[in-house]
Amino acid sequence: QHSTRIVGGNSSRPGQFPWQSLAVQSIVHHARYKDTALDYDIALLKLAKPLVFNGSSFVEPICLPNSGEEFAEGSVCWISGWGATEDEGGSSVFLRSAKVALISTKTCNRPEVYRGLISPWMICAGYLEGGVDSCQGDSGGPLAFEDGSVWKLVGATSWGRGCALRNKPGVYTRITQSLRWIHQQMEVLGT
Repeated sequence: QHSTRIVGGNSSRPGQFPWQSLAVQSIVHHARYKDTALDYDIALLKLAKPLVFNGSSFVEPICLPNSGEEFAEGSVCWISGWGATEDEGGSSVFLRSAKVALISTKTCNRPEVYRGLISPWMICAGYLEGGVDSCQGDSGGPLAFEDGSVWKLVGATSWGRGCALRNKPGVYTRITQSLRWIHQQMEVLGT
């Protein structure tokens, strides 16, 4: 039994109603995750009871991408989170969001960027010139792409060097690579 709780539908601290606070029943991490390499950086939380999805509570689901779906370099996505607004800064009082562009693995693995550290389980997003990025405290948050009227989860905020630095874009867990694991865990968790 975990004492962890999640909050949905809140966009500022202290919380403004309506928002939902739910207990986490169980957490499953990827068995191959190692914090030294930050590969396989994914976990699933099973809630004790379901979130209520409705427009008035500001809680809506996001779709998983299709198996084999590709998101092109340069595609504009949205990131959001409660993290710091500058490197080593404190967490934000408000939920913040920003637009970032997807960067190819080939580009992200260049010597002046991440020197081959980007694995198939990772996807980069941001701008090589810097200026917009996820930061400490945003980890686990969404990298989301609007496909027509449907939002798809492209990535989960994972790591980076500093925040919004030149040639150091954000690195996210690639959800298309994680789909098989996600579906396996959902079966195990009984969701």
